[in-house]
Amino acid sequence: MGLGKTVQAIAVAYAFRQEWPLLVVVPSSLKYPWIEELERWIPELQPGDINLVENKSHTMGISSSKVTVLGYGLLTTDARPLVESLSRQRFAVVVVDESHYLKSRNAARTKILVPLIQSAKRAILLTGTPALGRPEELFMQIDALHPKSFGTWTDYAKKYCNAHYRYFGPRRQWDCRGASNLEELHQRLSQIMIRRLKAEVLTQLPPKIRQRIPFDLPKEAAKEASASFAEWERLMKGLGSGIGRHG
Repeated sequence: MGLGKTVQAIAVAYAFRQEWPLLVVVPSSLKYPWIEELERWIPELQPGDINLVENKSHTMGISSSKVTVLGYGLLTTDARPLVESLSRQRFAVVVVDESHYLKSRNAARTKILVPLIQSAKRAILLTGTPALGRPEELFMQIDALHPKSFGTWTDYAKKYCNAHYRYFGPRRQWDCRGASNLEELHQRLSQIMIRRLKAEVLTQLPPKIRQRIPFDLPKEAAKEASASFAEWERLMKGLGSGIGRHG
């Protein structure tokens, strides 16, 4: 977090602006911050150039906008008109923020978004959660950028996920939650991934700003928060007394 991923992605996307349209896919909570950053760093963008997809039926502006911003939450199995509009637009440049949202091979958003990434000429995936110790969670992101370059899912799982059979009663099932050949995997990932560490860029970052912002809570929310805090205190007291007895 806070290592400059957003501004770097915008800079790269802007370098290829002649190839736009641009698709930006983000968690729903980041839609407006992303639009603000796009307007800040690319001031030539006019209000009509950025299309924010608000819901699954909001497809009108996709074909006429330079930039489309979309939340993951809209990529569901019942969003067929939206998916068709996105596919027809043929986005040449795609930016996917918090790309670890694609870690599940079976999730609807993964099945919808990966083909859009694969068909783009340029794609940038951003995440603050690289999961280098859980290779299983990286495969779909890798395959979105470079299809089949790491083989099929089965090939990848056997080589890098320590894939093996486990038995759940009489039922046999693949367990791919492990890790193997990590040194080789990290070396191969270094060809397609730039990993930023805070220690490397700290001198280039502005100082942190800490600010206390008071706000009014609705009665019900305040009551719920007080009850949760009281429950937390009760649990902590119980934990403390338990430690004392066993000490």
